[in-house]
Amino acid sequence: MRRYGWWRLRGPVVGLVLLTLTGSALGVERKTPAVERKLPADRTTAAEAHYELGIFYHERMFSDLDQAIAEYEQAVKLKDDFADAHYHLGLSYHTKAKLGVDDKALYRKALREYKLYLKYLPKGQLAEKARQNIKAVESRLR
Repeated sequence: MRRYGWWRLRGPVVGLVLLTLTGSALGVERKTPAVERKLPADRTTAAEAHYELGIFYHERMFSDLDQAIAEYEQAVKLKDDFADAHYHLGLSYHTKAKLGVDDKALYRKALREYKLYLKYLPKGQLAEKARQNIKAVESRLR
């Protein structure tokens, strides 16, 4: 499974965004949201930054799952063929549905995102997991 850590990010702006976020996780006073949101003009780089932020929030033991979803949504809005972001957006929807009240709308969103991953990367590293998750979600929707 391809995972990105905050230490593997490229670019000073992305680093600043994550430095601000990790500082807040360590109890350091956080900068204004405007500083966090200042992303590069290049859409691909911006999409990758939102993807990385989604991973960051997702890995905080689901306490920031809504923020992870927002970042993944921004990533796919900026770069609609960003397969890994689609997969992780689906995973976040799926997780939120399982942690919540078995929300059918979230399961449908997860299903759509997993299928988009397979559309863009049918033989990608997460393809088999996406297929398994599709089966699991479809069984929940029956």
